[in-house]
Amino acid sequence: MKSFIYIFSILFMSSVFAQVYENTNVPCKPISEMTAHYNALAKASQRADIFDYDVHYYNIELDINIDTEIVYGNVEVHILSEVDNLESIQLDFVSGMTVDAVTHNGATFNHFSDLVSIALDGSYNVGEALVVGIQYHGHPLQGGFQAFAFGHQFNDSTRAPMISTLSEPYGARSWWPCKDVPTDKADSVRISLTTDAAYDAVSNGMLVSETLNLDDTKTTIWEHKYPITTYLVSLAISDYTYWTEMHHFADGDSMPLEYWMYPASATDPMVERWNLTAGMIDIFGEYFGKYPFAEEKYGMAQFQWGGAMEHQTCSSMGAMGENTIAHELAHQWWGDLVTCSNFHHIWINEGFATYSEALYWGAVNGEDAYHAHMAAKVNDVNSSVYRPDTSTVGAIFSYSMVYQKGAWVLHMLRHVVGDETFFASLVAYRDEFQFRTASTEDFQGVVEEVWGQDLEWFFDQWIYGNGIPEYTWWWSATEEDEFGNSQVTIHVDQIQESPRPTFKMPIDLNLTDGSNEVSMVIWDSLRTQDFSFTLNFAPTTLTFDENEWILKSADQVAGTEGGFNPERFTLRAAYPNPFNGEVKIPYTTGPQFQGTLTIYDLRGSEVYSTSLHHTAAAEYEAHWNGRDNHGVNLGSGVYIAQISSPGNGSFSQKISILK
Repeated sequence: MKSFIYIFSILFMSSVFAQVYENTNVPCKPISEMTAHYNALAKASQRADIFDYDVHYYNIELDINIDTEIVYGNVEVHILSEVDNLESIQLDFVSGMTVDAVTHNGATFNHFSDLVSIALDGSYNVGEALVVGIQYHGHPLQGGFQAFAFGHQFNDSTRAPMISTLSEPYGARSWWPCKDVPTDKADSVRISLTTDAAYDAVSNGMLVSETLNLDDTKTTIWEHKYPITTYLVSLAISDYTYWTEMHHFADGDSMPLEYWMYPASATDPMVERWNLTAGMIDIFGEYFGKYPFAEEKYGMAQFQWGGAMEHQTCSSMGAMGENTIAHELAHQWWGDLVTCSNFHHIWINEGFATYSEALYWGAVNGEDAYHAHMAAKVNDVNSSVYRPDTSTVGAIFSYSMVYQKGAWVLHMLRHVVGDETFFASLVAYRDEFQFRTASTEDFQGVVEEVWGQDLEWFFDQWIYGNGIPEYTWWWSATEEDEFGNSQVTIHVDQIQESPRPTFKMPIDLNLTDGSNEVSMVIWDSLRTQDFSFTLNFAPTTLTFDENEWILKSADQVAGTEGGFNPERFTLRAAYPNPFNGEVKIPYTTGPQFQGTLTIYDLRGSEVYSTSLHHTAAAEYEAHWNGRDNHGVNLGSGVYIAQISSPGNGSFSQKISILK
């Protein structure tokens, strides 16, 4: 029997569950399972009539026999002709299903090569409407892992049956005839599900009716009155624990949040975790605008697959951690409201939702949590975010490229254009493309319009290019002159191999001497580039992209006439500092090193020096006992320790004697 929990107040948010249970750096979808079992569906329809007609409405009626695993269907497709003299149409539908009849004033059809080709009863011109009905039956995708799955809760045959769908990218055609392309969103859809009366049947939109039939079945009807693409139409049928709460928006509107969870899963901690959704809706509403389907619902239904899927208004949940809940909810904006125009641009869905995870954690736990979540998404970047090959599930849903690097693209873009422009661009992008589809170029155009500058260079290198910038860098600062100024030089190389691009990016720098501090941004765009400027103090420490706004590798090195070798020469922080007695100054050298340790006072006068000689590349320490070249103890104060080497440059830092 179905059990009920009714919750009428919004629970306060807590992030404890994700910290205890969840690895947040995993894909939301069961990609490996999808890849192993229905790559055959991962291809767009090759028919020529894709733009000849526009689907406005699907009426999907399914009678599902759980015992025999046979689906009996009747689908009405309401379309408008987009061309003159339209005399035939084609619908995607796998050949393993049997089409019993097509109803349209005596229209004829054939079913071959995963297409139902229908000869209409006449010729239709632009704007003329027609309705075609298809009756069919069969077991969707005979055997194996399916876009339509018959199974059991927890994949345990001793538990209640579990029937569900996950149709992305092109699995809808495995269980209902449709125009299975993202670009043609139906204006609305009606789903009627007849099956065993003991089970709940969950789908998109709002529940219209539940009717008990005389044969111990139940017919459940859902209606979704927003535009929707085919792969987001879903069903989930099982024995569920159900609960609901009302969510109240800032503008005074309300909508139900509805949850269907296996009874064995519906423990108090899991129920509380799902109830975090209300707070997530408010957080994403602040960033992206009001929840897109506020006149209906948002829900989640547990299913047996290993990940989760952002079905419109009702996400299907296998993995159920806090991060996954946030990811699927974010998809309601990015993937459902605005959908990728084709699966070459799938990052428009997945990169946006993955980036939204970081925004969520930042809103809950602070800015450091945002940066930590992004920093964890370091990955293999040997191909492009744009997916040139969409012939397999694995090629489309590359976790490292589409999810992780796609999220990094947005993270980096935010830093390039600034917070105000970035978040204004997201809202403008939503407003322009809501209930439609969009490509990378569409998104780029919106951001360019809001920012007022060209971004071709950014999207070329990060979406269509491959690799990351591999920086090596060194810096030097002169001692303060008589006016207290220091000349600072920063040298940056990009050493990534061709044909990887030379990246143009802003690099954050922070320079300090312990008392003074300055932050600045340099725009690096060449394979080798020097930046020079004057500061009113002599910095002893420089950090390079400290907050990790760039997906990169970066190594500090020392200057040499023959290039830059990270094994040659680096200076590390002296300790103890301040000191009383002796200070140790660590440094690393390459082989056959000759250099000098020199101590200066703040007037720039040399007070001590000693030669350094090493034959082997290793880490060494220079020691200084606070005495000058004559063995006289020096007084308390700040001094400059510099290690220099001909051909290797010099490094310096401040040290303090405290007596």
